[in-house]
Amino acid sequence: MQQAAVDPAVMRRAWLVLVVVSLASFQTAMSLSIIFVVYADLKDSFPDASEAELSWVINSFTIVGAATLVIGGVLGERWGRRRTLMAGIAVFTLASAGAALAPTTGVLIVARALQGIGTSLSLPMGAAIVIDAFPLSRRGTGVGAWSANGAVAAAMGPSVGALLVHVGDWRWAFWLNVPFGVIALVFIGKVIEERRSEHTPEMPDRLGALMVLAGVGAMVFALVQSREWTWADPVVLGALVAGALVLGLLGWRSKRHRLPVIDPKLFRYKSFRLGNYGMLVFSIAFFGHQLVGVNYLTIVWELSILEAGMLLTPVFVFTGLLSALSGRWADRWGPARFVVVGSLMWTGGMVWQWATLGGEEDLASWVLSVTLAGIGSGLVWGSLFAVMVADLPSDFLAPGSSLAQTMMRVGNAFGVALAVTIIGATLAVGQIGNLGASYIMLAAGGVVTAVLGLRCARTANPLVPIESRA
Repeated sequence: MQQAAVDPAVMRRAWLVLVVVSLASFQTAMSLSIIFVVYADLKDSFPDASEAELSWVINSFTIVGAATLVIGGVLGERWGRRRTLMAGIAVFTLASAGAALAPTTGVLIVARALQGIGTSLSLPMGAAIVIDAFPLSRRGTGVGAWSANGAVAAAMGPSVGALLVHVGDWRWAFWLNVPFGVIALVFIGKVIEERRSEHTPEMPDRLGALMVLAGVGAMVFALVQSREWTWADPVVLGALVAGALVLGLLGWRSKRHRLPVIDPKLFRYKSFRLGNYGMLVFSIAFFGHQLVGVNYLTIVWELSILEAGMLLTPVFVFTGLLSALSGRWADRWGPARFVVVGSLMWTGGMVWQWATLGGEEDLASWVLSVTLAGIGSGLVWGSLFAVMVADLPSDFLAPGSSLAQTMMRVGNAFGVALAVTIIGATLAVGQIGNLGASYIMLAAGGVVTAVLGLRCARTANPLVPIESRA
C-alpha cells in the first residue's frame, strides 16, 4: 500500500516533538523495569518485611497509576497538555527523591504511589502530543517510535539497576530519575507548544476512579496475601469478592454516568476494544515474567543482582528494537498480524524456558528463550498501540491513550501479584518449586493475546466504528 506524501517540514517538527517527549517519558519507562532488579536488594535492606509487603513497592505505583491515568488525561485537556506534562514530570521527580530517602517500606510505598500520580499526568499527555504531531498516515510510525523509546528505557532498566545496586544500593535507582526530570522540564518548556481542547472538558467520575483503585487494590491484596494467610482466610476471600464486585459495579456505573472514568464509547471501536483486552492480558504475562525471572536467577541459580540484571536485559532490548519496526510495518500491512506472530513467539519463549530450564544453570537456553520472547513482545507492544489508536478521532486520543496505559498498569499489578502467589516460598537453591505453574500462566497470556489479534485481523474493517457499519 503506497502512503500519501507528507510535508517534510511537518515530519521534521513531528520528530522533534517525539524526541523531546521521549526524553520526558524515559525516566518513567525505565522505572517499570528497574524496580524488578532492585527488588532483590530491597529484601536485604528490609529483612523484616514480608514478600507480600515488598510486592506493594511495585504494585502501589501501578495500581495508583491505573486509577488516576484517565483523570490525568482529562486534566491535561483542561490545564493544557504541556503544563500537565511538566507537572507530572515534576511530581515524579520529587517522589523519586522521596523514595531514595525512604527510611521504611511504608514511606517507600507512599513515594511509589506518588510516582504513579506523576506518571498519570505525564504519560497520557506525552502520548497525545506525539500522536497529534504526526499525520494520520504516519501515526503508526510515530506511535511505534514512541513505544520503542519506552522499550529502550525499559531495556536499560535491568542492567542499569543491577549496576547501580552493584556499586551502591537500591536508592541509587531512584536518585537516577532526578537529573532526567530536570533536563526534561527544561527542553519541554523550550520546544513543546501549549495546547488544550477547544471545549474545556469536565472532570470524569471521581468515584469511578476510586472504584478502580479499590477494586484492583482489593484483588491484588487478596492474591499476594493468600500466600501467607491461605485462601481459607475470610479476609482474603472477602477482599477477592469485594474487589470483583467493585469492578463489576464500576462497569455498570460507567454505562450510566454522564462522564465515566472509563468511557464505554471508546469500546465501540472494535480494534480499540480488542487491543485493550490484549494489552491487559499481555501485560500480565510480560510483567509477571520479570518477577519470575529475577527470583529464578537470584534464588534458584544463586546469581548476583548484577548477573541477573544482565540476563534479564535481552527481553527488553529486543522489545525496544522491534517496537519501532512493528509500528512502521503496521502502517503498511496492518498491525493485527504482528500481534498474532509476536504473541506466539512470546509463548514459544515461555514454553522453551519451562521445558529446558531447571535447578542447574543453563545460560544458553536462558538467553535464547528470552531473545525469542523479546522479539515477540516487541512485535506485540508496537502493534497493539497501533491497533488501539489507528481509528480514534483526535478528541479521543488523550482518553484512549490513558485507558491503554491503565490496562497496562492493571496487567502489571495482576502479573506481579499472580507471580508472588504462584511461586510462593517454593524456590530454593537448585529447586524450581512452582516455576512450572508460573510459566503456564506466562505462556497462556501469549496464547490469549494471539487469539485477540486473530479476531481483529478477521474483522472486515476493524478500523471503522461499530455504529457506522451496515
